[in-house]
Amino acid sequence: MSHLPASPRPAPGPGVQALAAQFLGRFPAVAPPLRTIGHEAEYPVVHPDGRAADIAALFPRLRERRPSLRPKFEGDLLVALSDETVEYCAEVGRGTIEVITGPHRTLDETAAALRAARGPLEDACAAEGLRLLGYGIQPLTPGTPALMTPKQRYGVLLDVLGPTWLWFTLTASDQVHCAIGRDEIVPVTNLVHLLTPVLLAFCANSPIFEGAPSGALSSREATMGRIHAGTARHGIPPGPDGGPLDYVARLCAHPLLMLKRDGRMVPQDGRPFAAHAEARGGEDGALLDDFLTHEHYVWNSARPRSAHGTLEIRPCCQQPLHEPLAAVTLGASFVMAAPALAALVEQTFGDAAWDALGAWHGAVMAEGLAAPEPAPGFLSAVLDRCEAALAARGHGEEAQLEPLRHRLATGKNPAQRALDAFSAGGMGGLVDHAARA
Repeated sequence: MSHLPASPRPAPGPGVQALAAQFLGRFPAVAPPLRTIGHEAEYPVVHPDGRAADIAALFPRLRERRPSLRPKFEGDLLVALSDETVEYCAEVGRGTIEVITGPHRTLDETAAALRAARGPLEDACAAEGLRLLGYGIQPLTPGTPALMTPKQRYGVLLDVLGPTWLWFTLTASDQVHCAIGRDEIVPVTNLVHLLTPVLLAFCANSPIFEGAPSGALSSREATMGRIHAGTARHGIPPGPDGGPLDYVARLCAHPLLMLKRDGRMVPQDGRPFAAHAEARGGEDGALLDDFLTHEHYVWNSARPRSAHGTLEIRPCCQQPLHEPLAAVTLGASFVMAAPALAALVEQTFGDAAWDALGAWHGAVMAEGLAAPEPAPGFLSAVLDRCEAALAARGHGEEAQLEPLRHRLATGKNPAQRALDAFSAGGMGGLVDHAARA
């Protein structure tokens, strides 16, 4: 297995410049008046003792309960079931299932769609004697090639990235998409990167994996951050992007892992994507397709998604089953309240914001909401601005912030509560806690 080298960041050449213009042009000029919301929820599925299950057993049960579901195959492998309202997908790990809903106009619509999707899934798990967990990582089973769903592209990623790719067989994130306009791409992406520790403070939920506490309240972020750690391919970039060209140039500096050719992923030699762009020429329409393949495998905390005209917010663990929209609400409201939040950060930290919040990130990973805030009252002020932005939409969505207010008041996020459950009852206690709706 090869381990690809870190790459220095090149000055953008004409190919990258042309590519940046094409990428930017795929977004709407302005966001819709009522920003839409999409949701990608990943869930670990386990045996009662905490061992990872095989979600393939759930697909026939789901079709029994929702006859409208249509199968999707990769070769002979059934990889998804979908209808007009939901898609159930096999994730990187055989023990993780993804539920995709949206886009929706409001958070209440998002919540209703998730309830409708999760009911048949919970029934399917019960019929197989399995547990669906509101938790951010496989709690017991380690990441191995045997746990990896045998999609062709996953095999290529294992070859080019080596064993660090296997962390993706364990993770279960709770991702939100929120509609953005072209002029917001860079400032809002920068803001969400800056506020990633806030997301983790409220929503970390993976402190235990391989049967023991890891020392990080978001084990999924801590472990996956090892993928090309020197170039920050996962998580928070080392600093803000200066504009759309700077954003695209940063992504083009990452090693090129693979390209799609004749319907299959073909491994590449690890040179920066920028070298590929300059060799192909930026006006080539096929180059944009290559870039969209490449940037899909750069896993930063916030990613502009040109296919949907959204910002995808990625760092949150799957949330407790009884608080299913906590991470979605917080991430979406960061986009909706971006001007007010940017002003708050500027007023509170000034030019030291990136350093101050970056330093706090480590404390949050270790202590969650028990960590001292980076400035007095900062988290409450963030929620106040999120509440105002949601209230201004006029649909009562600000009520969805209540679980986050409760977490702040009690000083405990889901990871801290999961540690309590594990301390009291071991793996069985953790599974019972994470499976409680």
